[in-house]
Amino acid sequence: MKDFNQFREEHPILLNSILIALAAVAVVYIALLFIDVFTAHGEECRVPNVRNMSLEQAIATIEQAGLKWEISDSTNYDEQFKPGSVIDQDPVANSYIKSIRTIYLRVNAMEPRKIALPKLGDGSVSMRNGLANLRALGFKNVEVDSVAGPEAGLIISFTVDGKHVAEGSSVSQNARIVLTVSDGSVYVNLPDSVLSNQVIDSIEASHDFYDVDEVKPTNKTDDPVKK
Repeated sequence: MKDFNQFREEHPILLNSILIALAAVAVVYIALLFIDVFTAHGEECRVPNVRNMSLEQAIATIEQAGLKWEISDSTNYDEQFKPGSVIDQDPVANSYIKSIRTIYLRVNAMEPRKIALPKLGDGSVSMRNGLANLRALGFKNVEVDSVAGPEAGLIISFTVDGKHVAEGSSVSQNARIVLTVSDGSVYVNLPDSVLSNQVIDSIEASHDFYDVDEVKPTNKTDDPVKK
Protein backbone atom coordinates (compact mmCIF):
# COMPACT_ATOMS: atom_id res chain seq x y z
CA MET A 1 0.00 0.00 0.00
CA LYS A 2 2.87 2.32 0.87
CA ASP A 3 4.51 1.53 -2.47
CA PHE A 4 1.23 2.33 -4.30
CA ASN A 5 0.86 5.66 -2.55
CA GLN A 6 4.45 6.50 -3.32
CA PHE A 7 3.93 5.51 -6.99
CA ARG A 8 0.76 7.64 -7.14
CA GLU A 9 2.60 10.65 -5.77
CA GLU A 10 5.57 10.21 -8.08
CA HIS A 11 3.61 9.33 -11.27
CA PRO A 12 0.11 10.82 -11.02
CA ILE A 13 -0.33 11.22 -14.80
CA LEU A 14 0.73 7.66 -15.55
CA LEU A 15 -1.55 6.30 -12.86
CA ASN A 16 -4.54 8.23 -14.19
CA SER A 17 -3.84 6.96 -17.70
CA ILE A 18 -3.78 3.36 -16.45
CA LEU A 19 -7.04 3.82 -14.58
CA ILE A 20 -8.72 5.37 -17.64
CA ALA A 21 -7.56 2.49 -19.82
CA LEU A 22 -8.92 -0.08 -17.34
CA ALA A 23 -12.25 1.76 -17.18
CA ALA A 24 -12.47 1.80 -20.98
CA VAL A 25 -11.81 -1.94 -21.16
CA ALA A 26 -14.52 -2.57 -18.58
CA VAL A 27 -17.04 -0.43 -20.49
CA VAL A 28 -16.31 -2.22 -23.76
CA TYR A 29 -16.65 -5.62 -22.09
CA ILE A 30 -20.00 -4.71 -20.54
CA ALA A 31 -21.24 -3.30 -23.87
CA LEU A 32 -20.34 -6.51 -25.65
CA LEU A 33 -22.24 -8.52 -23.07
CA PHE A 34 -25.35 -6.39 -23.62
CA ILE A 35 -24.98 -6.67 -27.40
CA ASP A 36 -24.86 -10.45 -27.17
CA VAL A 37 -28.01 -10.44 -25.07
CA PHE A 38 -30.04 -8.02 -27.19
CA THR A 39 -28.92 -9.34 -30.59
CA ALA A 40 -29.10 -13.02 -29.61
CA HIS A 41 -25.53 -13.54 -30.73
CA GLY A 42 -24.89 -17.14 -31.68
CA GLU A 43 -28.59 -18.04 -31.50
CA GLU A 44 -29.99 -18.86 -34.94
CA CYS A 45 -33.28 -20.40 -35.96
CA ARG A 46 -34.27 -22.12 -39.16
CA VAL A 47 -37.07 -20.29 -40.98
CA PRO A 48 -40.06 -22.60 -41.54
CA ASN A 49 -41.82 -22.81 -44.90
CA VAL A 50 -45.31 -21.31 -44.48
CA ARG A 51 -46.18 -20.60 -48.12
CA ASN A 52 -49.61 -21.86 -49.23
CA MET A 53 -50.61 -22.23 -45.57
CA SER A 54 -53.62 -20.48 -44.16
CA LEU A 55 -52.75 -17.47 -42.05
CA GLU A 56 -53.71 -19.31 -38.85
CA GLN A 57 -51.47 -22.28 -39.68
CA ALA A 58 -48.58 -20.00 -40.65
CA ILE A 59 -48.78 -18.05 -37.38
CA ALA A 60 -48.81 -21.24 -35.33
CA THR A 61 -45.82 -22.64 -37.24
CA ILE A 62 -43.78 -19.45 -36.88
CA GLU A 63 -44.48 -19.06 -33.17
CA GLN A 64 -43.63 -22.70 -32.57
CA ALA A 65 -40.22 -22.02 -34.14
CA GLY A 66 -39.72 -19.19 -31.61
CA LEU A 67 -39.95 -16.42 -34.19
CA LYS A 68 -42.09 -13.32 -34.64
CA TRP A 69 -44.36 -12.56 -37.59
CA GLU A 70 -45.95 -9.55 -39.26
CA ILE A 71 -48.26 -9.12 -42.27
CA SER A 72 -46.59 -6.92 -44.89
CA ASP A 73 -49.40 -6.95 -47.48
CA SER A 74 -52.91 -8.36 -47.77
CA THR A 75 -54.54 -6.14 -50.41
CA ASN A 76 -53.84 -8.05 -53.65
CA TYR A 77 -55.67 -11.13 -54.86
CA ASP A 78 -53.89 -13.94 -56.72
CA GLU A 79 -56.06 -16.65 -58.30
CA GLN A 80 -53.21 -19.18 -57.96
CA PHE A 81 -53.54 -19.12 -54.16
CA LYS A 82 -56.44 -19.75 -51.83
CA PRO A 83 -58.09 -16.70 -50.29
CA GLY A 84 -56.42 -15.83 -46.98
CA SER A 85 -53.37 -18.03 -47.60
CA VAL A 86 -49.72 -16.99 -47.46
CA ILE A 87 -48.40 -16.03 -50.91
CA ASP A 88 -44.83 -15.21 -49.95
CA GLN A 89 -42.55 -14.77 -46.94
CA ASP A 90 -39.40 -12.86 -46.05
CA PRO A 91 -36.89 -14.25 -45.08
CA VAL A 92 -37.28 -17.26 -47.35
CA ALA A 93 -37.88 -20.74 -46.02
CA ASN A 94 -34.98 -22.85 -44.69
CA SER A 95 -32.70 -19.85 -44.18
CA TYR A 96 -31.14 -19.22 -40.76
CA ILE A 97 -31.89 -16.04 -38.84
CA LYS A 98 -31.54 -14.80 -35.29
CA SER A 99 -34.39 -15.55 -32.95
CA ILE A 100 -35.25 -11.87 -32.55
CA ARG A 101 -35.91 -11.42 -36.30
CA THR A 102 -39.42 -11.00 -37.68
CA ILE A 103 -40.86 -12.98 -40.60
CA TYR A 104 -42.94 -10.80 -42.93
CA LEU A 105 -45.90 -12.46 -44.61
CA ARG A 106 -47.70 -11.50 -47.82
CA VAL A 107 -51.24 -12.80 -47.52
CA ASN A 108 -53.71 -13.33 -50.35
CA ALA A 109 -56.84 -11.17 -50.12
CA MET A 110 -60.17 -12.88 -49.46
CA GLU A 111 -61.56 -11.64 -52.80
CA PRO A 112 -60.39 -9.60 -55.80
CA ARG A 113 -60.25 -5.85 -55.38
CA LYS A 114 -63.17 -3.83 -56.82
CA ILE A 115 -62.24 -1.08 -59.30
CA ALA A 116 -64.47 1.56 -60.90
CA LEU A 117 -64.63 1.36 -64.68
CA PRO A 118 -63.31 4.44 -66.51
CA LYS A 119 -64.90 6.21 -69.48
CA LEU A 120 -64.67 3.81 -72.42
CA GLY A 121 -67.60 3.23 -74.76
CA ASP A 122 -68.87 6.61 -75.90
CA GLY A 123 -66.97 6.52 -79.19
CA SER A 124 -64.36 9.11 -78.19
CA VAL A 125 -61.75 6.88 -76.52
CA SER A 126 -59.03 5.23 -78.58
CA MET A 127 -58.04 1.62 -78.07
CA ARG A 128 -54.55 2.64 -76.94
CA ASN A 129 -55.82 5.06 -74.29
CA GLY A 130 -58.49 2.62 -73.12
CA LEU A 131 -56.01 -0.21 -72.64
CA ALA A 132 -53.55 2.08 -70.86
CA ASN A 133 -56.23 3.35 -68.46
CA LEU A 134 -57.49 -0.13 -67.63
CA ARG A 135 -54.03 -1.54 -66.97
CA ALA A 136 -53.02 1.47 -64.90
CA LEU A 137 -56.10 0.93 -62.71
CA GLY A 138 -55.15 -2.71 -62.11
CA PHE A 139 -57.28 -4.68 -64.60
CA LYS A 140 -55.28 -7.65 -65.84
CA ASN A 141 -57.66 -9.57 -68.14
CA VAL A 142 -58.36 -7.16 -71.02
CA GLU A 143 -59.02 -8.28 -74.62
CA VAL A 144 -59.76 -6.47 -77.90
CA ASP A 145 -62.39 -7.50 -80.45
CA SER A 146 -62.11 -5.73 -83.82
CA VAL A 147 -65.29 -5.13 -85.81
CA ALA A 148 -66.19 -3.24 -88.98
CA GLY A 149 -66.71 0.44 -88.32
CA PRO A 150 -66.04 3.93 -89.68
CA GLU A 151 -63.37 5.23 -87.30
CA ALA A 152 -60.28 3.02 -86.94
CA GLY A 153 -59.01 2.41 -83.41
CA LEU A 154 -61.99 3.84 -81.50
CA ILE A 155 -63.73 1.85 -78.77
CA ILE A 156 -67.38 1.34 -79.74
CA SER A 157 -68.52 -0.65 -76.72
CA PHE A 158 -67.25 -3.03 -74.04
CA THR A 159 -68.38 -5.97 -71.94
CA VAL A 160 -67.40 -7.23 -68.49
CA ASP A 161 -67.57 -11.01 -68.11
CA GLY A 162 -69.84 -11.08 -71.16
CA LYS A 163 -72.26 -8.43 -69.90
CA HIS A 164 -72.73 -4.77 -70.74
CA VAL A 165 -71.91 -2.70 -67.64
CA ALA A 166 -72.30 1.03 -67.10
CA GLU A 167 -69.19 3.18 -66.90
CA GLY A 168 -68.24 3.96 -63.30
CA SER A 169 -69.47 0.59 -62.01
CA SER A 170 -67.18 -1.23 -59.58
CA VAL A 171 -66.08 -4.61 -60.92
CA SER A 172 -63.49 -7.20 -59.96
CA GLN A 173 -59.92 -6.47 -61.01
CA ASN A 174 -59.78 -10.01 -62.42
CA ALA A 175 -62.92 -9.56 -64.53
CA ARG A 176 -62.67 -10.32 -68.25
CA ILE A 177 -63.08 -7.04 -70.13
CA VAL A 178 -63.56 -7.12 -73.91
CA LEU A 179 -63.21 -3.88 -75.86
CA THR A 180 -65.06 -3.72 -79.17
CA VAL A 181 -62.93 -1.57 -81.48
CA SER A 182 -63.76 -0.16 -84.92
CA ASP A 183 -61.36 -1.17 -87.70
CA GLY A 184 -62.13 1.75 -90.04
CA SER A 185 -63.30 -0.45 -92.91
CA VAL A 186 -66.74 1.15 -93.24
CA TYR A 187 -67.06 4.29 -95.37
CA VAL A 188 -69.80 6.64 -94.24
CA ASN A 189 -71.21 8.84 -97.06
CA LEU A 190 -73.06 11.70 -95.43
CA PRO A 191 -75.94 13.34 -97.35
CA ASP A 192 -75.46 16.82 -98.78
CA SER A 193 -77.76 18.24 -96.14
CA VAL A 194 -75.34 17.22 -93.40
CA LEU A 195 -72.55 19.78 -93.40
CA SER A 196 -69.58 19.93 -91.14
CA ASN A 197 -68.77 23.03 -89.14
CA GLN A 198 -65.81 23.65 -91.42
CA VAL A 199 -68.03 23.75 -94.50
CA ILE A 200 -70.52 26.04 -92.76
CA ASP A 201 -67.74 28.42 -91.74
CA SER A 202 -66.46 28.45 -95.31
CA ILE A 203 -69.91 29.37 -96.66
CA GLU A 204 -70.35 32.14 -94.12
CA ALA A 205 -66.92 33.56 -94.98
CA SER A 206 -67.81 33.61 -98.67
CA HIS A 207 -71.08 35.38 -97.89
CA ASP A 208 -69.26 38.07 -95.93
CA PHE A 209 -66.77 38.62 -98.76
CA TYR A 210 -69.45 39.63 -101.26
CA ASP A 211 -71.93 42.44 -100.70
CA VAL A 212 -75.21 40.92 -101.76
CA ASP A 213 -76.76 44.36 -102.24
CA GLU A 214 -74.33 45.12 -105.08
CA VAL A 215 -75.13 41.93 -106.97
CA LYS A 216 -77.94 42.63 -109.40
CA PRO A 217 -79.89 40.00 -111.25
CA THR A 218 -79.39 39.71 -115.00
CA ASN A 219 -82.27 41.15 -117.05
CA LYS A 220 -82.62 39.89 -120.60
CA THR A 221 -84.27 43.15 -121.69
CA ASP A 222 -81.05 45.01 -120.96
CA ASP A 223 -79.23 43.02 -123.65
CA PRO A 224 -77.77 45.64 -126.05
CA VAL A 225 -77.91 43.20 -128.95
CA LYS A 226 -81.12 43.76 -130.82
CA LYS A 227 -82.82 41.01 -132.64
